Amino acid sequence: MDVAILDTALSLFVEGGLAAVTFEQISKRSGVSRAAIYRRWRSKEDIIAHALGRLREQDEATLSNWAERPMSEVMDWFIENVPRQMLNPLYRNLSRNVLALGETSDLKAAYTRAVLRPRREAFSAMIRRARAQGDLPEGLDPDLIQDMLSGALLHQVLLESTHQTEASLRNYVVRLLMGLGLLSQGKALM
Repeated sequence: MDVAILDTALSLFVEGGLAAVTFEQISKRSGVSRAAIYRRWRSKEDIIAHALGRLREQDEATLSNWAERPMSEVMDWFIENVPRQMLNPLYRNLSRNVLALGETSDLKAAYTRAVLRPRREAFSAMIRRARAQGDLPEGLDPDLIQDMLSGALLHQVLLESTHQTEASLRNYVVRLLMGLGLLSQGKALM
């Protein structure tokens, strides 16, 4: 029952933003009574936040505990998977709708807590570990690297979406990772 509710809420959010998500629409599409939905979640923002958290877990299941894996393994996964996700209409619309949320949005705060903060913390830990092992230069600031990486990828998803292919995006991701110092020239040529 929870999966049907979460999948339905996420679909509604992707299709039409927060305004499209109502308990009535979730009930109608999922086949779950409104009373059952109300018993489990207090607001539509809460449902969507859980749905986004579940989506993140599904996406990263193939690279479980990625924060503890070697940097090179995570970069290989990133190069292989991120270009495909960038072309996925679900992720494009999801990115647009999350960014459209107001600064004081409960959903934006929940999304930050459930999805962004855990990713940022894991990525920062991975960068610090790679620096300590000598795999990355000492000067790399994990927060700044993440801001530049996510900003560049969002720019591609939201503003440069015409004529993109998986190959062109993979090339972009490799060049981006090299420019940020996360990927060596030799590794990129492999």
